[in-house]
Amino acid sequence: MKIPTDNLYQLIQAMTASEKRYFKRHYASEKSITTELFDFINGMKAYDEEEVKLNFSNSKVAKNLKVYKVQLTELLLKSLTSYHNKKSIRSKIRIGLEEVELLMYKQLYTLAGSRIRKIKELCLKYEELEYIFSVLFFELLLNSFFDVKLQTSENPILEELDQYTDKIKNIYRLKKINFALHDISNNKLTHRLSPEEAERFSQQLEIEAARIHEDPISFNEHFYLNSSLSLINQLFHQDPTKEYLFKKKNVELFEENPHFIENHGSFYYAALYNYLIACRKLGKKAAFAEGIRKIKELARQQPLLDRNLIFVYYLEIKEYFRTGQFETLIAEMEPVVTRHIKKYDQNQDNLPALCFIYFAMAHMVLEQSQRVQFYVRRLQAMGKQLNTSYAYFFNIFELISHYETNDFGIVQNLLTSFRRKIDKTKSAEVTFYLQFLDFMTELIQAAENERTLQAKSFKQNIVVPANDGVSNLSEAFLLNDWLQAIEKKCSYTKWVKSQLVDSEM
Repeated sequence: MKIPTDNLYQLIQAMTASEKRYFKRHYASEKSITTELFDFINGMKAYDEEEVKLNFSNSKVAKNLKVYKVQLTELLLKSLTSYHNKKSIRSKIRIGLEEVELLMYKQLYTLAGSRIRKIKELCLKYEELEYIFSVLFFELLLNSFFDVKLQTSENPILEELDQYTDKIKNIYRLKKINFALHDISNNKLTHRLSPEEAERFSQQLEIEAARIHEDPISFNEHFYLNSSLSLINQLFHQDPTKEYLFKKKNVELFEENPHFIENHGSFYYAALYNYLIACRKLGKKAAFAEGIRKIKELARQQPLLDRNLIFVYYLEIKEYFRTGQFETLIAEMEPVVTRHIKKYDQNQDNLPALCFIYFAMAHMVLEQSQRVQFYVRRLQAMGKQLNTSYAYFFNIFELISHYETNDFGIVQNLLTSFRRKIDKTKSAEVTFYLQFLDFMTELIQAAENERTLQAKSFKQNIVVPANDGVSNLSEAFLLNDWLQAIEKKCSYTKWVKSQLVDSEM
C-alpha cells in the first residue's frame, strides 16, 4: 500500500545528509528499533506501508507501526531542533528567553537582566517584534518584582508595549494587503484584477502609507509597502517603470541592511525574483543577468532556498524563448529543470507545468513533434492534479500540436474524446473551451483557403466570461501566435521566428 504523502517519509526525505548524520550520531543506537525503522524508510525510493510491515514482520513494529512512526518523528524533530540550535536569529531569541526564565528560576536576577538586554537588542535589530512582548514581560517582572533596576519605573516599559503593538499592527495591515495582491498575481493566468479590486487596494495602501508617514518607518513596513505598490502598478496601472522602481527599492533595502539577508533569506530571494520580472519587462539585460547571478548565489549560500530555483529557471526559459534561443533553451535549460523537478518532486505544481509548456512550444518551433507529444503527455498527467483550467488548456495544446503536423484524423478523434469528458458543472472553465472545440471542428473540415477567415472570425466573435482560466492560459502561451500563423497562411514555426525580438534585450 503506497502512501506518497506519508509525513514521516517526507520528513526523512527533507533532511540533509549532515542532518541525518547528526541524528545517527546523537539520537540513534545500534539496538534501537526506531533507528532500524529510520534506516529502512530512508532507503526507500517511495513510501510503501506494506513493504515496511513486511520487513519488520518478525518484530513488534509491524503490529504497532503507527506508534513507532510517531516515536521516530518526535525523535527526528528533537534532533533537528538540536542540530539547528541558535543557527537563526529566531532560534537565538527563543532559546535565549528560555535561558532567562531558567536564570530567574535559579534567582540569578542580575545575570537574567543582562541576558534579556542582549535578546532585546536582537529583537530590535532584526525587527523580530513578535518576541518583544516576552522580552518586555521579563523586563517588567525583573524591574517590578526583583528590583534589578533595568528601568527607573515600569511606565516606560508599558509605553514601549504600546509603541511596538502599534508597529506590529501597521506591519500586519500591510502584510494583509500584500498577501491579497500576491494571491491575485500568482493566479493572474486564471484571474485578472478588476478595477473595483484595484481601487479598493489602492485606497487601503494610501491609508497605510499616510499612517506610517510621520513615524520612523521600519524595514518591514518599507518592504511590504514597496511590494504592495509594485503589485498595484503591475496589476492595475500597468506601469512597468513604477513597478520596476518599487521592486528595485526592495532589493536595495536588503542590500543596505545585509543582516536581514542572513535572517530573512527567503524574503530577499522573493525581492530579487520580483525585481528580475520587472527587469525583463523593461528589457534591462545587464540588470537581469546580474540579478540572476545574485539569486543563484543566494541559493548556494542558503541551500534551503535551492528548491525555489524553479522560479528563476522559469524566468530564464521565458527569456530564451522570447529572444528565439530555442536550441539553447532545449540544450541548457531542459536537462537542468527536469532534474530539479524530479529532485524536489514538483510534478504536481503549476510552475513546473508552465516550464514544460515552454519546452513543448520550443520543440514545436523546432518541428520536433515527438518531443512535443512527450511533453503533452506529461502535461496531461499533471493536469489531473492541477485545476480544471490547466487540464482543458493542455487539451487545446494537444489539438494545436496535431493540427500543425496535419494529423487531422487524430484531431477529430481527440475532439470526440474531449467532448465526452467535459465537466459541464464547471461552466466558468467550459465556456471558452467549448467555443474552441467548435472552432477546431470547423477548421479541420474547411478548405485551406477558408481557414484564414475562420481564424479572424473566431478572434472577433469569441465570448469569454470574466476570469475564464482556459482563455487566459491559451492567450498567454500559444493561441494568439497560432491564430496569427493561420491568418498569415504559414506554420506556427515560421510565424514565431518572424516575430523574434532582438536577443540583446
